[in-house]
Amino acid sequence: MLTAKAANSLLDELDTESKVSIWRQLFIVIAWCVFNFQKACNFFLQEIKELIATQKVFHLKRYRFEALRFQYGFDLIEDSDQFKNSYVVNGEEIIASDDIIQNSKIIKYAACSRVVDNGRAKIVLKIAPENMNDIFSSDVMKAFIKYLEEIAPAGDHVTVINYLPDLLKFAFRIKYDPMVLLNDGMNIVSAKYPVKDAIEGFLKNLPFNGELSIQKLEAAILAVDGVVDLETLSMETKWIDPAQTGYGLYQPVVMSVIPASGRFKVEDFTGLQFIA
Repeated sequence: MLTAKAANSLLDELDTESKVSIWRQLFIVIAWCVFNFQKACNFFLQEIKELIATQKVFHLKRYRFEALRFQYGFDLIEDSDQFKNSYVVNGEEIIASDDIIQNSKIIKYAACSRVVDNGRAKIVLKIAPENMNDIFSSDVMKAFIKYLEEIAPAGDHVTVINYLPDLLKFAFRIKYDPMVLLNDGMNIVSAKYPVKDAIEGFLKNLPFNGELSIQKLEAAILAVDGVVDLETLSMETKWIDPAQTGYGLYQPVVMSVIPASGRFKVEDFTGLQFIA
């Protein structure tokens, strides 16, 4: 505004440098109005983006959002997709506290994808509790399926995956520095097993339903202090097979793999071989 004034010769008479001059005060008021108008526009734009992101049209992200929003123990308001956050004790209706509402949201991990099975498209929704080594009980699943039936479009075919973690088995030959590690992988100073910790940390940091890359896992192991080099001898995984009512057979991993359950678990670290 000051630059525009200086460029306009008709305003040369407004030459006082006083900060309390009338023309400067008018500039301040106008600038304040423009600044707040810009902020209001930004807030409005952000609100529009949020409304678009959470619109009622169902897509894959919407299914994930609704899964995480599920409240176990609470019913939906009739003809609505909102939960009735109250419960009855001895005939008296009690409004649920924020802690109770938060604790009822027992689905902590969810991922959704679209697959085509025998020419028919279906939605696959993978879920898991806070303890990723557990699964949800049959009572929870009955409630969750009923919830999906009430909020999802009538034409969508949704398959919910509530499986125990995929089991990961591997064999690595690791060349180690004997000044840092012992021949069983233990760090001489800390008495910890950093290669095992690195593998567990890598799996923990994978996003739910994230792709496990052999090369990236190798990089995580090579980053361990005391590891000089490594050779991947084998890597296999197995998952719950509904047809066998349990885990199927181990299958080799070629380059990368996405877990059928959404996450991995390692039960056996005997595949780590250390050579000096």
